[in-house]
Amino acid sequence: MFREWVPLRLRFWLYIAFGFLYQYVGSINSSYSNQIVSEIALLNENIQMASYCTLGGITVCFPVMYRLKFYMYTRQLFFIAGIGLIVCNAITMTATEPWVIWGVSFIAGFFKMLGMFGCTSVFRLCVTPSRNYAVFFPVVYIMVCGGTYLSGLTTSYLTYYGNWRLMNLFVIALLMIHCAIVYFMMKPGYRPGEFLSLKGVDFVGLVLWSAFLISGMWLFTYGEHYDWWRSRTIWEATGLTVVLFLLALGRSKFHDKPYLPLSIFKFRAVQHLMVLLLGVGILQSAPKLLQSIYLTSVLKYDSLNTISLNFPILYGVVVGSLLAFASFVKWRWGFKKYFMVTLLLLTFYEVSMYFLIGGDTNREAFFIPLFALGVSEVMIGSASNVYLSQALPFSHFFYGLSAIGYID
Repeated sequence: MFREWVPLRLRFWLYIAFGFLYQYVGSINSSYSNQIVSEIALLNENIQMASYCTLGGITVCFPVMYRLKFYMYTRQLFFIAGIGLIVCNAITMTATEPWVIWGVSFIAGFFKMLGMFGCTSVFRLCVTPSRNYAVFFPVVYIMVCGGTYLSGLTTSYLTYYGNWRLMNLFVIALLMIHCAIVYFMMKPGYRPGEFLSLKGVDFVGLVLWSAFLISGMWLFTYGEHYDWWRSRTIWEATGLTVVLFLLALGRSKFHDKPYLPLSIFKFRAVQHLMVLLLGVGILQSAPKLLQSIYLTSVLKYDSLNTISLNFPILYGVVVGSLLAFASFVKWRWGFKKYFMVTLLLLTFYEVSMYFLIGGDTNREAFFIPLFALGVSEVMIGSASNVYLSQALPFSHFFYGLSAIGYID
């Protein structure tokens, strides 16, 4: 994969850096939403929708990314993902239409996941030669959560001292360095396994499930703005979402090799995780939203003081990964005990934030609850993937990740 003159130890750390980079970058970041809203006259919902579209692009990539990895050479995969993200960031800097930003964000999410998978699937054997996913996924989630929160920190500082486009330029510069390393250090004709054709991939199903996902996200993002079902717009969006869902469902049911087979929802592990992650999402959404409003509107924190609270979350991410590793590998916890502990940590964050509401609350009072939030996020994410890897056959694993992504 790498050229012979590249040291073996350096190869591993390069893959770690690449994976971290793919989680760090994105076409748009909600941390600078205020500047975008004021500069190009967008709604806050427009920026929220763009962030959700990025997550949607990640979700729809799961069923096809394994096939894409063996369809392309490794260097080619990194070039496509890296250059694709560069183009997406460049378009975001100049786009003024919301639907353009949404489309670009969706594509950027797809490239992010494709590049991330290209990294993680290679260094997995370096992390765990025994293919123990309980060791592997805590490492992955340090990169996922760590990259996400560090991206928010960088964005806020660059935006505070300059313009929101500085973050896009910084990301483009990092991706250009990434592409240069790939060009000079990787072999041009290397593939980690046998060639897999894209023949048989249900691209129509991919389009239908993507359209349903985007339509559903739009419905719940703009529902309050349009006063929910008191407006004709929301009724039309609801009808469109239902139609797209039925079309996607029909495609999956009657196509020989569907993009997302409905049989994946018959596995109890998928059902359990969908219920669990739905509950966790509900628990996390309200306090995160209220926390942002409380810090900016009540306590009058500026953007740097608000985003600096990402640091205790980052410390929690690191500790959470270590706890996830120790719980499965050293202490041999069962999944019930593990998920109970993570839910207790999340509940602790909820209860603490409730009692911290007050006009004289200092910033340091949020450190411990946010630390617990970071620990719980990594532990839940790691355990969900480990649970799926043990409960599903490998041929269904990526479908399972996509299925729970529609909830998560």
